[in-house]
Amino acid sequence: MNEFPCFVSPLVRQAARNLYQLELISGTPVWTYWYRRREFWHVQRMMARTPDETAAWLPALAFAVSREKDSDVLAELAQWFFPEPLPPEAMPWRDRFIQAWEQYLANTEWKKSIPLAALVRLDRRVERLPEWLQEARHALNLNPENWRLRLAALAGWRPRPGDLPAHGDSREAVLQWGQFWEELLRNYSSEPDALIAAVALLHLAEADWLTGDFSREELRDEFRQRVQQQWSMSTFQHAEILRILLSSVPAGCSAPERWQRDIMAWLELTHENVQWEKREAVWGMLAAWQREGVLERSGRGRLPEPPLLLLLPDLARALEWERDNDVLLAMAGYVPEAAEVRAHPEATRDIVARWEALGRNDNWRIRHAAWMARWNFMRAGVLTAGEQARFGADYMDAIMSEKDQTVLLTLAQIPPPGTFPLATWAGRLSDQYDRSRLAAHLAIHGWLVDMAGGGQRIASDSEASGEWRVASGSKASGEWRVEVHYPLLAARYSLLATRRRQVRQTLRRAGQEVTGTVAPFVNLPHDVLPDFRRLHEIETALAAGQMPPPDAGMENQPMSRAVPARLPETQPRMNPPGGTGPAPAAKSTARPPSPEKVRRE
Repeated sequence: MNEFPCFVSPLVRQAARNLYQLELISGTPVWTYWYRRREFWHVQRMMARTPDETAAWLPALAFAVSREKDSDVLAELAQWFFPEPLPPEAMPWRDRFIQAWEQYLANTEWKKSIPLAALVRLDRRVERLPEWLQEARHALNLNPENWRLRLAALAGWRPRPGDLPAHGDSREAVLQWGQFWEELLRNYSSEPDALIAAVALLHLAEADWLTGDFSREELRDEFRQRVQQQWSMSTFQHAEILRILLSSVPAGCSAPERWQRDIMAWLELTHENVQWEKREAVWGMLAAWQREGVLERSGRGRLPEPPLLLLLPDLARALEWERDNDVLLAMAGYVPEAAEVRAHPEATRDIVARWEALGRNDNWRIRHAAWMARWNFMRAGVLTAGEQARFGADYMDAIMSEKDQTVLLTLAQIPPPGTFPLATWAGRLSDQYDRSRLAAHLAIHGWLVDMAGGGQRIASDSEASGEWRVASGSKASGEWRVEVHYPLLAARYSLLATRRRQVRQTLRRAGQEVTGTVAPFVNLPHDVLPDFRRLHEIETALAAGQMPPPDAGMENQPMSRAVPARLPETQPRMNPPGGTGPAPAAKSTARPPSPEKVRRE
């Protein structure tokens, strides 16, 4: 018998779980729709995480880029930010992510700009500047629609934290890079190109690498004023370019007073009389600064308490009138730090109450944003005991009655507070719609993986094929028990027998187990049960700094991991969601399609 390593680090375990979840979803019919894939990655990017939790998505992202063809989904994948420095275990994963972008074969100039935007943010070595400079010069030969997007992608390059000013051959590359953007800024002073050039020069100025006539304060003012006064959002291209630029702009390292004025000036672009595209972009920028920890490393971390920045009161005021679902989704990504919450307790409570109210809105997109915001505040430790109790109660109500499948998929990715509601999620396995069943599948699947400890040791196929059965002693109480049977391994291998006892102990502590003889309540569909052998295969490869081999089942049967079939109607159902007919079509508020998508259609 092959001996497998028993232990992997928490980072490897989480990365394996993320990649395994993605493999599972990518084999379902739901994944064939590009906008579903984009929604999934946007939710994951906006959820509050620690640096290690963010790095744990690198293998899954590399897998996604290697298979993705849609430009809108790729644009979402290109916006992911990873903290510096990465954990040593994650460095090979980042290399594979970079490799996936480099191997992407773009068939149009528009699509070629998306991998470049990702690469200049991921690979910040000065040695690659000559390559980026060549791309920038080539961009000027393209038509305006493509050259501005290409230049906006390249303008996102910035030196790595702690890198000293370049010298030798690298110094010459930096000088040429700066001269290119300075010339562009002077020659196109009234064009959108000047806005792009200001961002590229700002990155050099913030690292003290700029030797020209522009200071960092002048460049920050130049950029902000052009966005505020000149930049038009009349076309999709302009809106896309602004999002790319704002997502790459650093928070800055100005003096506290200067820093406060800069923030207040940006917040003027979040007022009600400003175009919603600009409001969305600015809130997205502020949320990105917070997620990256740039606010703490620059002005705010050195300020005395209470902090001089007043973002929480502004957020509270904006939530009173904001109704655009895309802007609300960007606002949902802003998570305050503890010092800011202590300084503005009333604004914090107002924000939490407003998100709670928006969670009951008739617009599913607004409910979607509200749940993301509430979970981010929950993770940040912002909620009081009463607010946490309401979060748990609202979560239970939502998974029982939520009709929109996108919101339900988001809820499935939020670990519930307290006891896992297995009965309620299992009841939704009999839903009419495949995405609702997929949401229940993911929620139950993730819970089983957590309880089993991630399947860290799995033996041969015949011995590891344990049987998982869910039973209940009281349908009304919703108390469930998971019985784990390893017919051969439980008797022969103490480690797996221990794993079985751990599962039972976890259930008992969670109040999920009942005593006495119980009658079978429901057998979970086979596809809901985790494939621990595949999970272990992924863990082993990632621990060695490699990507796992393709799943044989997925290669032979592209839809082998299909959404669980709808359970028969005789299956007892807990708290059935309201309504049995088709869900009403939601009013589309999607972004205008990219030029490439228009041409393709």
